[in-house]
Amino acid sequence: MEKSRDMLRDMSGKLANGAIVNLVDEVGGVVIHEEGLPMNVPVDMSISFLSSTLVGDELEITSRLLGSKRGYSGTIVLLKNKATGELIAEGRHSLFGRHNSKM
Repeated sequence: MEKSRDMLRDMSGKLANGAIVNLVDEVGGVVIHEEGLPMNVPVDMSISFLSSTLVGDELEITSRLLGSKRGYSGTIVLLKNKATGELIAEGRHSLFGRHNSKM
């Protein structure tokens, strides 16, 4: 278990930016996922890193759909330190998926 936690840390022991990027990608994609259909493909991602947090800190992660049109969808993902309420990162995620109608 300790080895997997080490992979999430940067050189200063904080949660690595790559781990935050992965969270934005996964959580942003889940917001628009429909059961039984393939996952949408990420097209663009923009992340503002506003603060840092330790690997063991509990995070509050929220996400919502910003809009969707012709197969393109946009989501926003916020990562906060649950204990302090401090905003760690804000990510905007654009995805594309054209799924055939079941009708």
